Amino acid sequence: MPKLVNHAPSLRRSAAAVLFALSSVAAASAGASVLDWTISGPGSVTEQEQGTTSTLGYSLQGLDVYSPQVWNAVAVADKAGDYSVDWNYSGYHAFFLVTAFLNATGPSGSAQLVNAGPAFCCSAPSGGFNYAGTYTFTNVNAGDALRFSFGGSNGDSDARLLGTLVLEQQGGEVPEPASIALFGLGLAGVAALRRRKAN
Repeated sequence: MPKLVNHAPSLRRSAAAVLFALSSVAAASAGASVLDWTISGPGSVTEQEQGTTSTLGYSLQGLDVYSPQVWNAVAVADKAGDYSVDWNYSGYHAFFLVTAFLNATGPSGSAQLVNAGPAFCCSAPSGGFNYAGTYTFTNVNAGDALRFSFGGSNGDSDARLLGTLVLEQQGGEVPEPASIALFGLGLAGVAALRRRKAN
């Protein structure tokens, strides 16, 4: 009479191994974190998020514009690493004695990205401005605050400051190859379980 072999313990071990591998891949692929930027400052502010892109705006009118005004965009990192951000700062600060600035601050220090003016009609930032670049926050730990400070002033009878800062994070989405690897690993685990069951 043929000897009956109980495959249940080995099947359970195989299933546990497959689940462990799947959870490891899922955790690795979830490592890319998207920064959540918020804006604060005088006047009215707006925030709009779409994927890895944040659009932050401000509007201020009145005598306060005759002295430098500052808005802050802040995000808190939820994992360690380097964060590269494409930035575009545009706006209208009127025409006379116009200034505009943008600084970045992270755990490795600060950098001056824009320092324009005072300018008269009609060279930037007078009459409107548009600056762009990329900044990388390095040596970031989980919980670190990352900051862009921006704003300016004018000496114009058109006492308005209007601006928009668009921040697009590079590599902030979960890469597609990780999803494919996860699916492939799952299929391999199912195939291994069926092979064992058939024997």
